[in-house]
Amino acid sequence: MPPADPHIEQVVEAAAAAFSDATGLAARNVKPPARGGYDAAIEFRIGGARFKRPVIVRENIDRFGALSAFSASVTHDGRAKPTLVTTHLSADMIRACRDLGVDALDLAGNASLIEGASVVIVSGRPRAAHSKARRAPTWTKSTLRVTLALLITPALLERGYREIAQNAGVSHGTVQNAVRALIDHRDVFERPDGRGLQFADKERLIDEWVTLYPRQLRESLLLARYRAESSDWWRDVPDLPGRCQFGGEPAAAILTQYLKPATVTVYCADAVPREWIKEARLRPDPAGNVEFLRAPIALAPVDGLAPNVVAPLIVYADLVASGDPRNLETARMLRERYLAA
Repeated sequence: MPPADPHIEQVVEAAAAAFSDATGLAARNVKPPARGGYDAAIEFRIGGARFKRPVIVRENIDRFGALSAFSASVTHDGRAKPTLVTTHLSADMIRACRDLGVDALDLAGNASLIEGASVVIVSGRPRAAHSKARRAPTWTKSTLRVTLALLITPALLERGYREIAQNAGVSHGTVQNAVRALIDHRDVFERPDGRGLQFADKERLIDEWVTLYPRQLRESLLLARYRAESSDWWRDVPDLPGRCQFGGEPAAAILTQYLKPATVTVYCADAVPREWIKEARLRPDPAGNVEFLRAPIALAPVDGLAPNVVAPLIVYADLVASGDPRNLETARMLRERYLAA
């Protein structure tokens, strides 16, 4: 079992106290459900009613895409609805919580909480001056690449740094630094038997990576944007093994047979494929519906999947980053089918 993280309890206690201070309603940290992967639980009292909510702590929920990632990660299987606890929620983020149906608290007392006929909204309180939250991990582009390689190919946890470096497309020294950071952040830990590393909580690490990927790595990968006359051009182009794979909506359409792509995402090992541009008559357009990105790690086929799609984790992250409700629904399908622990 991974080592416990005492920081979580401090964050939840601080959020419960801030909620009580802002609303005058009682809230206290209590023992979480035995199953479900929750970080904690908070018991609320509104009028004469008491109710308990399981809690998930995410400390990087500062943009709509991050909130979308949280919403997509929450399963809808009849269990108690979890409440998000995060560092700070702006007024815009509180509105987004309402739109996405996410109940959330922050360390300043801002909140969006619905229980039956009771609705509690607190918005506009400034960020807590002396947050009890843990210092956010220092994520770099290289750390995100290494983490992606490990999440896609967990067997690398038991391999040497050289093999991880080859998969992540970074140097041996960069892998050492990234792995040390992951250990320091309690995302992975060294196995007692000495056989490499092990995820402390793979689900949590997926959520954090998906939250950070759009703003800290994905934007830097863009090669070019184009506009297509046909919405199905991507179905007719020849496969380019090792050079290009579909991500985002077309990959989701291939994997789930559920989504009709509006935007086509293509990951390239190097350059934009000129033969595709010519065959599909794509026109350069900075606001176009076709995006070509440099692959964040080495392109490789995934066992059991079509060879022209990237790993499901990247597809999932693309869908979540879009914030489109139809994409979020498909993202949930992908997560349940391909990313469940």
